[in-house]
Amino acid sequence: NLIFNFYLLSQHNPRHHFALLQYQDRTLSFFNMVQTTSALSIFLIATGATAFAPLPSSHSINSRKATSSSPAGTAIRPIQPTAPQLSASPLEVVDETTSASDDAFANYQATEEQTTIAIKDLVIGSGYTVGETSESQLLQVKYSARLLGSKFTAKIREFDIPNMVFPTKQSRILPGLEEGLQGMKVGGKRLVKVPPNKGYGDSWYRGVVAPNSHLEFDVELKNIAQTPGEEFMMKLEQFGVERAVGAAACLAYLAVSPMLEKSGIL
Repeated sequence: NLIFNFYLLSQHNPRHHFALLQYQDRTLSFFNMVQTTSALSIFLIATGATAFAPLPSSHSINSRKATSSSPAGTAIRPIQPTAPQLSASPLEVVDETTSASDDAFANYQATEEQTTIAIKDLVIGSGYTVGETSESQLLQVKYSARLLGSKFTAKIREFDIPNMVFPTKQSRILPGLEEGLQGMKVGGKRLVKVPPNKGYGDSWYRGVVAPNSHLEFDVELKNIAQTPGEEFMMKLEQFGVERAVGAAACLAYLAVSPMLEKSGIL
């Protein structure tokens, strides 16, 4: 209405006509500014709402995926997070025989009541085993010994044997020591505690081992002969190669010397 009144006045007065034109320009500028400001406000509101909107959770994403992939009319169940699967560690297998022998070895008492041997494996060997056949076996061992329950705890020098060859089941060594060797494999090392009733009994031995003494042997099983050739080599090694050569030379001289005398050479 205001613009229309200015228009009627402008028809009679040129000065009013010029004012009307200025008013129209200002009005149009105002409406253009309002339109631009409204559009900018709508844009800022929209982008601001998007920027500050909460992020979708993994549960809602899984639910939407399940909804989009499921056929129509099918009830949708939300995906439940699965608990991590824990794998059970394998149980350790314990050799009851070894544990029992170790306990008997640790509980050995150097008293009159102790009448059984006790063993403890230090190294488990491989190959042939003592006592695997019912026949006698030729063994090659290295061993040392010391007294138990005595103030003399050092190793006995007379029992520090680097190489010994003997057959089993022929009473060549102490009964308790031979019993303690049963089950050993070639290359194995074992400690054997022997009570007096399976050792030297109630008598002195070489003035070194007193009556009713308990002994501990440290034994290494070096070899078990399986053939006559192996038996010969083991016995030769025990006797000594140099001694064997010297003995053979002496025997040869004794055999040849009578013939040399008859021929006048000697």
